[in-house]
Amino acid sequence: MIRHSIVLILVFLATVPIAIAGDDNKINQQWQQCVLAAVDSFPHNGGYYTGPRPNDTFKKTAWKGLHQAYKMTLADPYPTLDLNMAQPSFCSSATYLALVKALLLWDNEHRISREAWLAMKPFVGIVDNMNPNGYYQSDGEGFWGRMNGNGPAIAVLVHELKAGYSFTAYRGAKTAECKESPNERYLTDDEWRSLPIWQQAQPGDFMKIFWNRDDDSGAIIGDNGNKGDLQEHGHSVIFMGIDSDGLVTYWSSNGPGENPAQMGYGMGRCDKTKIQRVVFTRITNPERFDNVKKMPPKHTNQYIYDLNGKKHSTTKELKKHTGIK
Repeated sequence: MIRHSIVLILVFLATVPIAIAGDDNKINQQWQQCVLAAVDSFPHNGGYYTGPRPNDTFKKTAWKGLHQAYKMTLADPYPTLDLNMAQPSFCSSATYLALVKALLLWDNEHRISREAWLAMKPFVGIVDNMNPNGYYQSDGEGFWGRMNGNGPAIAVLVHELKAGYSFTAYRGAKTAECKESPNERYLTDDEWRSLPIWQQAQPGDFMKIFWNRDDDSGAIIGDNGNKGDLQEHGHSVIFMGIDSDGLVTYWSSNGPGENPAQMGYGMGRCDKTKIQRVVFTRITNPERFDNVKKMPPKHTNQYIYDLNGKKHSTTKELKKHTGIK
């Protein structure tokens, strides 16, 4: 469950030395608690909407909400976030804002520069003094475009910044047509549920879910732009643990559902068998987000860019671009 005592934990953690890990299986506990505190600061629900225009249900888009929530001018040393403005929302807008909020909570020594904070601002097609041309960041472009991408987008970003590491598991495909290799085997329910990855994950890890469609499609990575083909079906979330029933528990903006106006920010749960592929990303060196200053708005990660309507990815490519061995 989301804890309301996290702020007290953060005060305690700030008074003791905590090693910042850079190699696999290490955990920066102070950072993990900052992520949980960030999650705790969000409003509940607020609506789920991915559409490009307002409608009868939603008087503004999630894109405009993002723009309004990230308050920063060229003269400010860092932004302030008004999370109440970031409604409605969708999954990657929620995890993006949670990451920025966690960085603000963590950075009490101002190790992240003004230039990096400026580069983290989402460009969503709205003109202001920071975006005079009303530029829109596509998937893979700049910081927001990486966070909003298909596939293992957050994992790719963290690997680029050398700010942490990722780990993954894939259940496999059922038929030869969908297998990535002839010897690929589809794990049984018991095998999948008992994989060590579920115990390795920690609350506060970022998590990309690739849903199980209950067909022979495997776990498709990306969108190749062909209307007749099956495309990625995923969810960007923050892992919160495994509950007493063995269900995966996570936080995000969840939807759309039958009543998207009543959905949005909150907790979700699912059986492990509903997940066909998973990528966990653990940040261990948050100070390296200062390197976002080297990602201007049009700086493009081609791998993430191409997963939005140009190609699918293989597991081998996913591992290469996320640094997973």
